[in-house]
Order: sequence, then C-alpha cells, then structure tokens
Amino acid sequence: MMPTLNLGIHILVIYLIFLAHQIQGDQLLRTNEETGYRHVFGSGYDKDTPYKAAHATYAASYFGLVVTMDVYGYNLINGQVSTTKIIIGNLEDGKSNEDAIWVGWQVYPKHYGDSHTRFFTLWTPRDAYRTTGCFDMECPGFEPAWGARLKPGAVIDPSSHQKITIKVLQDRKTGDWWIHAGFNGSTTVIGRYPAKLFDKLSRKATNIAMGGVVGAVGSTPSPPMGSGYFPSSKAASITGISYIGEDGKLRPFALNTIKVETKSSCYSVTPITNDKFSYGGPGGCSTRAF
Repeated sequence: MMPTLNLGIHILVIYLIFLAHQIQGDQLLRTNEETGYRHVFGSGYDKDTPYKAAHATYAASYFGLVVTMDVYGYNLINGQVSTTKIIIGNLEDGKSNEDAIWVGWQVYPKHYGDSHTRFFTLWTPRDAYRTTGCFDMECPGFEPAWGARLKPGAVIDPSSHQKITIKVLQDRKTGDWWIHAGFNGSTTVIGRYPAKLFDKLSRKATNIAMGGVVGAVGSTPSPPMGSGYFPSSKAASITGISYIGEDGKLRPFALNTIKVETKSSCYSVTPITNDKFSYGGPGGCSTRAF
C-alpha cells in the first residue's frame, strides 16, 4: 500500500501547486479591480463590481506583452466607466504588496469630465494603490518620451482609429518598463515607468491579464463593454497577442489562461485561439450602491 499512498500524496501536491497558481492568476484581476477601482471610486467601493470579461495568466515570469485592441466610443454619464486594458503585475508577495501597470483605453466621464475615449495608463507601486500611484501623468511616475505624439490621457477618435496596438516591455538592464503604442498597425515609443517606482515589478512580472472591465455607482446601470455586443462577428476583440521572454524576444501566446467572467449574462469572453479572443456585452446590469 505504501507505493499507492506515495502516489496519492504526489498527485495531491501537484494539484495544490496547480490550484495555487490558478488562484494567483485570478488574483491579479481581483486585486487590480478591487484596489484599482477603490482608487477610482473611493472608500465606498463595492467588491462585487466592477464586471470583468478577461483572461489572466498563471503565475510565471513575464517581461512584456503585445496586443492590438479594437477601439470604441460611448455616451456615458458620471458614475459609469468602461475600460479595455492589459495589466502587467507582480504578485510574488501576495495581495497586500503588489506592483502593477495598466495600459489601454477607457471612457470615464467622472474622471476626465467628458465621454471621450482616451488612451490611459494607471500604475501602483508596492502599496497596492493605498497611498500612491495614479492615472496617466497626474502624479510623478510615468515619464513621456521626447516628442511622443500620443500621451496618457489623450483623446482617441474611434471613427478614425479603429485599432490601437500596445507593447509593454521591460529593459532588462535598467528594470524600466517601456510603453509603445500606435494606431492601425504602427507603434512608437510613448514613454516609460522607471524601475525605481516599483519593488518586485522592477525585476519581472509574474502575471498578466487582458480584457474588459466596466463599473457603475449606485443604481446607475453598468455601461457597454467593448463594442457593446456579446462575442460574435460584431464583438470587440484583442488580437496579435504575444508575450516577451527574458531574452527580449516575442513568443506566440500559446499559454493556458484563467477565463474570468463576473456575470456572463452581462459580459462574456471567448477562449484565446490563434492569439486572439472576443469579449464584451451591452451592459444594463444593476449594481449595489457603492
């Protein structure tokens, strides 16, 4: 019976390792939406929202990501926010000590004072948004490249820019995280997040997430995500997904991921196939009061 017992213990250990990695991958989204949108909405944040339709990687070592996102516009009101983004983070020490960078586009009237679609970044250092970190260049952190035409917070006209390609990669010598972005197939250097802003993320990323997230306050209905359609021929997509290894080379995104859907009847996401997936939904979900 001893060999059978040892085999059972071995299988249990493998399962626990797998489960731990799954929890940590999903935690990147939970941590970022919970702490990030508490950063956005204030201390009244409701942990049951916002709504997500996204993919998160299992814990590993990552040094960058490249994606191309469809871009859309909406007429939102104060109390609504709709975002499509990538998150690159390090969760080695758990939820209370997390470094992360968000990059993507969003419509966020309360923050920007209008319902324009904007290119944005959001960062947090080692305190998981509790004291520092901010959107765009609203606090010291992100350093724009000289002559960069696209800056965080800039308005995007979805009618003329249907897709935005975003590349985030780490300079292995300095630990800085560089952001490149551009429309309809071209990219240029936008700027960097210096390594000194971070603790663990200055060494590497352990988790990546990408997809849509929307939120609303009080009795305000949740807004559209993506194109406003569930996954279909009309849905928003994220394509051309590649990740960057320690050697700085692009690799096809042949990785297993954790599919995260807060409420699939409102917003959903397809599996990643051939380096792409679709996501979104029309919104209209009710929320509890923040």
